[in-house]
Amino acid sequence: QLLHGILALERIFRKHNVATAVKPKTTLRNLLVHPKDKLEDSSKTDCIYRIPCKSCDKAHIGETGRTPHTRPEEHKKEAPNSKAARHTRANKKEAEREENKSAVTDHANRNNRATDREGARVTDREDNRRTRWTKEAVRIRKSAPTTNRDEGGHKLSH
Repeated sequence: QLLHGILALERIFRKHNVATAVKPKTTLRNLLVHPKDKLEDSSKTDCIYRIPCKSCDKAHIGETGRTPHTRPEEHKKEAPNSKAARHTRANKKEAEREENKSAVTDHANRNNRATDREGARVTDREDNRRTRWTKEAVRIRKSAPTTNRDEGGHKLSH
């Protein structure tokens, strides 16, 4: 309908010798020419990710300004460095006292669990850091129970 209105106006202007320029929004050039290649999901940055636990229904929700592979990889690197990777009842108390940099590693060590690193996936993307922190906090709250130690980078009102 809008196009018919524009064409009607063009006819009226033409009767009064007023030149108009009607430019189509969609052109062959717009449809065919894409100067940049599309990025693969694994190379995009600024994401919120989820790492599930293989042994229970908990998951870790995190955010990173880096690629989705980088931060979960850091969680993975810390796990073998932990003293209580697989523990018995005798050293369970030691595992509970030990606090690792990664909440994922703490959950695995304290509860003798395995993390599903292959099941890790990006749940959302956000370029703005503060908005990404808010989205992470919302996901943590909605995804309870989680292995997260805190409520995310942004405190939500209750």
